[in-house]
Amino acid sequence: MKKVSNLQQIFANNVKVRRKKNGLTQAELAKQIGVSTSFITEIETVRKAPSFSTIEKIAEVLGTPAWTLFSEYSDKIRDAQEGDELLKFLLKNKINDAIEEVLK
Repeated sequence: MKKVSNLQQIFANNVKVRRKKNGLTQAELAKQIGVSTSFITEIETVRKAPSFSTIEKIAEVLGTPAWTLFSEYSDKIRDAQEGDELLKFLLKNKINDAIEEVLK
């Protein structure tokens, strides 16, 4: 069985969540980026990884920077306001992670 990287799982989950938030079916997303519906299914179920150009197309259709699709906090980052709000959010999460580590 193929080992799946955490990054690939995060990407797959973010694509699925963003697609649904945008009210798109797998078929609609596939059509807009020029791939098959089964390829979108394979991406979302971590059976295949898309090329960089496909990642860029997916991000464009989903209305998010491509890098956010690789973040565990994708939905929060994208929904946060630009600038200071994003930095505050990221800092808060780093502080929370550090506190949890100390309390273990």
